[in-house]
Amino acid sequence: MRLLHLADLHIGIENYGRVDPATGLHSRLRDYLERLDEAIDIGLDAGVDAVLIAGDVYKNRTPNPTQQREFARRIHRLRALGLPVLILTGNHDVSPAAGRAHAVEIFDTLAVDGVTIADRPRIHTLHTRSGPLQVIALPWVTRHALLTREELRMASFLEVETMLIERVERFLRQAADDVDPTLPTVLTVHGTIDGATFGAERQVLLGRDLVYPRSLVALPNVDYVAMGHIHRHQALGDHPPIVYPGSIERIDFGEEGEDKGCIIVDLGAKGETQWRFHKLSARPFVTIAVDVRGVSDPMEPVLSAIGRRSLRGAVVRLKIEARPEQEGMVRTEAIRQAIEEAGASFVAAVAVEVERSARGRLARDDTSVLDGLTPRRALELYLRQKTPPLAEERIAALLAAADELLNEGDGMGVQSQ
Repeated sequence: MRLLHLADLHIGIENYGRVDPATGLHSRLRDYLERLDEAIDIGLDAGVDAVLIAGDVYKNRTPNPTQQREFARRIHRLRALGLPVLILTGNHDVSPAAGRAHAVEIFDTLAVDGVTIADRPRIHTLHTRSGPLQVIALPWVTRHALLTREELRMASFLEVETMLIERVERFLRQAADDVDPTLPTVLTVHGTIDGATFGAERQVLLGRDLVYPRSLVALPNVDYVAMGHIHRHQALGDHPPIVYPGSIERIDFGEEGEDKGCIIVDLGAKGETQWRFHKLSARPFVTIAVDVRGVSDPMEPVLSAIGRRSLRGAVVRLKIEARPEQEGMVRTEAIRQAIEEAGASFVAAVAVEVERSARGRLARDDTSVLDGLTPRRALELYLRQKTPPLAEERIAALLAAADELLNEGDGMGVQSQ
């Protein structure tokens, strides 16, 4: 049996782009939709039997009708070809408040044939042309989903974390015992496995991570663990394979050097699962850094650095280190024009970082730094720019305290976005 494993589609992120007046669609929305189409094409060319989307379909929990329409068109394409689709709910999909629908609930409400919405821990059976596929689903876990109000009121933060892990472990162990060992079985999880390397998802995180030990998901009778939530592609185990496909498109410059893609999984006999990462044509993000402090004319090395880079179709930011007296000599509009003439799709920033004796501050033109900042990330930036510098231990302690406050706010219905 062959599967297409996707995660972290994040349809709706619209930074570093513009609206196309001809279509009314944002250029970055088109990027994400084109990457999804590309991944689907890879799956169809490979002859997959089913599609697993391991969470975070949209940018946030309240997608607009255009985003919903475009995603539904892709699901319809898969269903028209007879492919079953399982969609796991991620932290960007869960309901924003009690009683409100989550981002992908409409497929369940309409009972769309062949589309399974996995929004609670349970076992699903998908009927594929190659036979039944068992899927143990563990969506993004919220405290209220597994714990009672009384347990939350009486317990400390550490106790809540411990109780959640224990209940997840009980579910997974029981599920592994309940599946038919003669049938192919996949565990799909939206969450963080201990040892995973984070990417830029830290800056768009909705909610606090619950970190699962790797042993928790390395279950008997499971042939493959289809992960979601971490944007950097990586594999954390072989028996069974524990694989994050990563996000399908670059969100910002934090993912500049990361390949984006999807996974084709071949489920063979027990212990013989194979998988392959397929790189997608994600939009390039390019940072150009130029130090002009040692030259009389700062424009010459800047324009020369632009000319040496391949910028066609890229989102570009330029960082210039200059002396105070050179600041007025840097012509930002001419630099932006040169970047655009080199074929860039978007100029994110032309930031002039001037040597100053006073405390450092964010480059005044570098608006990209502010894109997607969570309260936690803003606090971290502030703490790291304190004068005199704070010790790392002090920063870690303050951030941990902030995490607990944000977590408590989330428990009262306050979103930490």
